Amino acid sequence: MNHTPCMQFDAGGYRYLPSVFQYSAGVAALPGFQLEQVQFTKPVPLDLAYAFVERHLKAVGRPNTAFAHCELRSPTQFDDQGFIDFNRRYVRQLANWGIYTDERNGQPAVNPVARTNVVPLHHPPAEVSMAAFSYTVPTSAAAIDSFVLAGGGDARKGSEPYHERIVAFGDTSPTGLRTKVAFVVGEMARRLASLGLDWRHATAVRAYSVHAITDAVIAELAAPGHISCGLTWHVAQPPVKGLAYEMDVRGRVNVMIRTAEAP
Repeated sequence: MNHTPCMQFDAGGYRYLPSVFQYSAGVAALPGFQLEQVQFTKPVPLDLAYAFVERHLKAVGRPNTAFAHCELRSPTQFDDQGFIDFNRRYVRQLANWGIYTDERNGQPAVNPVARTNVVPLHHPPAEVSMAAFSYTVPTSAAAIDSFVLAGGGDARKGSEPYHERIVAFGDTSPTGLRTKVAFVVGEMARRLASLGLDWRHATAVRAYSVHAITDAVIAELAAPGHISCGLTWHVAQPPVKGLAYEMDVRGRVNVMIRTAEAP
């Protein structure tokens, strides 16, 4: 199993798995820190959510660089160019917070923040919105298993166009879906291993698809120790046209519920 080298983001109090410019493949708290998550009662339009994040981090005594992960909800799937355009807009805020560094002098962009972005089949938002975000806080307890893996879909790593990288492209038959699920489960296992973790450390495993994935997921994840925490299935699509299955994984993250108005 190939492992992605883990990098440290000391200004944020977490380590991360480098991936693409728009997000990292996952984050885990550094020693002395743990992850907390704010979950909104309903998704908040992105600009309003950014303002909430700033207020909340200030209220809890944390810098903007503590922002480590977010969950987005989009109104519809993007085409390749639309996804690039959105991601360029998204990372501008991370750059303003001192988190994201654009490509320069031949060096790749640096973005430690993990992300899940999906399109709910029912009641999608009118615009791209934030459903939750995670950040680090100091702790005196050991928190090596405080982590969030970014949403991973059924496409091999690379650049656009997406359809050339999608596993079993266009095949949503039971066989095609199992192929897709197996690929994504394997990627989640690699990410866990790269963080020095495994499925036993997971406290929440979530799947996103509008297709009948039950048999495929059971076949790939029912092995002893894989998802003892259970599985939550969201009837939602990955963010780019052609993708059909996505997953993310979380371990030991304190969760609080907030409205967009409350600091």
